Amino acid sequence: MVRIIPAMGEPPATRATVEHFLAAPRLLHLGVTEPDGTPLVHPVWYTWADEQFLLHLGAASRKHRALTTQPVVYFTIDDAGLIGVRGKATATIDSDRDRLREVLQAQCRRYARPEGSDTYRLVFDLLESGGLLLAALTPHYLATWGL
Repeated sequence: MVRIIPAMGEPPATRATVEHFLAAPRLLHLGVTEPDGTPLVHPVWYTWADEQFLLHLGAASRKHRALTTQPVVYFTIDDAGLIGVRGKATATIDSDRDRLREVLQAQCRRYARPEGSDTYRLVFDLLESGGLLLAALTPHYLATWGL
């Protein structure tokens, strides 16, 4: 079970509070290190399931290349910086295409991109062409503030 720790000297949030916070459609800011050592931060959609963050990545993306080179990442999910969860995680690529499809469908619903929208079509066209991968981030800890 992932540890929940305080980020700013206050007591850590309860597991129930963290689960509730992560269930809302916020963006995860993913911090990776590119192969040349350059830091890279991208906002991404996520699904929190079984104590992992599930993300879809472009197969040819800088994020994917960075994760392949250095699988230890940092992340932040916050609400205007006032409340949030951050941490360090290890990323792996999950080759299960059916699971990727399920995650994409859930993320499109969660982030209000209905079936038939331009975003939905783009994402699923990329899936069908093999242009997307599923990344699973397993947190080492979740540091909370303001929750």
